[in-house]
Amino acid sequence: MRLFVSEGAPGNLPVLAAAGRAGHTGLQVCTVGPDERVVPFLSRPRVPALELDGGGFLFSTNAICRYFFLLSGWEQDDLTQQWLEWETTELQMS
Repeated sequence: MRLFVSEGAPGNLPVLAAAGRAGHTGLQVCTVGPDERVVPFLSRPRVPALELDGGGFLFSTNAICRYFFLLSGWEQDDLTQQWLEWETTELQMS
């Protein structure tokens, strides 16, 4: 798996924290420019993005976090869910 992040992107922090929690040893973190398209079927750049081993992509911060939570076997509690929702509704919309 490859995780694409861009310096200063607001979605980096929760995704990197979730990746650290998952402790996935096969994860490669790649820093790309903010205008670089890493998801081939999107018309505009989108980071963070997670390229799965099968060639698929996740490019929603919350989807990536939830995927890492599933890998680690960690079940989300209500507080984690609230933070993910806040990140989507408040931080990304700013």
